[in-house]
Amino acid sequence: MKTRKPRQLWLLIGLMIPVLCWADAEITRNNDGSWWARVNGSTVYNGSRYFDAINAAANNMGAGVINVRNSGNSGPDGGNVYGIRPRANQTLDFHRHTVHADGGELVVPVYCDRRDNITIRNLKVTGSPRYGIWFRGCSNMVFENIEMDLSPHPAVGLGIRVDYSSGPSNNLTIRGNIRINGSTTHAIETYGVDGFSIGDVTVTNSGGSGLLLNDSRNGTVGRVWGESNNWGGGYATFRVANNNGPNVTVESVYSRHSGRGFFSVTGSHGTTVKYVDIDNSTKQNIFLQSAWDTHVLAGKVSNGNPNCQLVDTDTSNSSIRVSGCSPIGTPPNGGGGSASNGTVNGLYRIRPLHSGKAMDVANCGNSNGTNVQQWAWLNNNCQQWQITPVDGIWHRISPAVATGKSLDVDSFATYAGANVMLWDYWGGTNQQFRFQSAGSGKWRIVNRNSELCLDVAGISTANGANILQWECIGGNNNQIFELIRQ
Repeated sequence: MKTRKPRQLWLLIGLMIPVLCWADAEITRNNDGSWWARVNGSTVYNGSRYFDAINAAANNMGAGVINVRNSGNSGPDGGNVYGIRPRANQTLDFHRHTVHADGGELVVPVYCDRRDNITIRNLKVTGSPRYGIWFRGCSNMVFENIEMDLSPHPAVGLGIRVDYSSGPSNNLTIRGNIRINGSTTHAIETYGVDGFSIGDVTVTNSGGSGLLLNDSRNGTVGRVWGESNNWGGGYATFRVANNNGPNVTVESVYSRHSGRGFFSVTGSHGTTVKYVDIDNSTKQNIFLQSAWDTHVLAGKVSNGNPNCQLVDTDTSNSSIRVSGCSPIGTPPNGGGGSASNGTVNGLYRIRPLHSGKAMDVANCGNSNGTNVQQWAWLNNNCQQWQITPVDGIWHRISPAVATGKSLDVDSFATYAGANVMLWDYWGGTNQQFRFQSAGSGKWRIVNRNSELCLDVAGISTANGANILQWECIGGNNNQIFELIRQ
């Protein structure tokens, strides 16, 4: 006689399946300095080696999260590449703890070869690793909140490297707080990556390039902020090389005291840099060599040797439009300058395209710190804005209700989500904005200090929705404004 299993049993089995497929691991340091690794509560390692404890967890679980709860030293490499080796579909979360590389020339704190769907987050690296992170032939990678403060390495000493040396490499995401200081060679390098999204990166005191893209394509880069990268040499804060491209878009490059600011070489193509601020390079601030379909749309350069130079680059399909250089070539939209940036002068209503409301001074206040929001149009001087050019493409935006004030990004913040308010105008870069064309009569309003866009929070259409700064995102109408002359 056949019997039927109760529905409750099948439901219980269904609920158990994801639990069995997804593991959770904990790595902790014991009071005696040894390391303890557990997977789903079961001990898989208890011994003296930091990396070995983490690897034991990775090797004794499938998909899941490995939580590293303490900082530790690498220990000796033993004459071979020695690193933490996550497996496919795993996340390594270091919870802002530090890996110190002190065990020889072949220490690589996080190493991956031909494994996919791996996330590394909240990691700090110090010491002298061969590579801080090295991924070969991997796809669907996410690096989030990575900081490195490195010491000299006798051979390589590179921060983050992702390449296709052992297999295809696709879909790289680098996001969050990314800061690499002191790399012996490059701070961040890709080679042969197809598909990448690299957010804002801070790269300083490197012996090579700050961010180097080799033979990589179909990607975006946020704000590259660099200082003292290969000073006295020929590398750059941002460099593309070895047939890099096409379809690479960069929001901005800020470079000081580096070999070069932006350098495109060896057949690289299809790169557009929206804005640069480059000063005091050993060699050229912008150098396009054997490049094509490469464009710098706006910005300023100074104290280069020279400021801009093209070698073996056809100006019929490449262009530079920056203060400090004569215009070169034709920008991709066929326009001039400061390409997609306009000059605005007068009294305006600033209307968010998505809501049709007006940018508004909260409660018609006139004191420092008064908030800025959107509100239905009331046709008063709390919603009218005097826009005045102050330095080339840069403008001051002051409310008619308080003409001595101006829009101000709170505390010089450069992160997405920072508040925009009123403050006494004193000429700070956090108080200056450019108007980037977003179509006929439409503009993005971009802060000089952060290179982020004014944004109505949460794409809200409600009265009182906050105005802040956010990463400029194509197609987001809450970052596009119409200017209506008053």
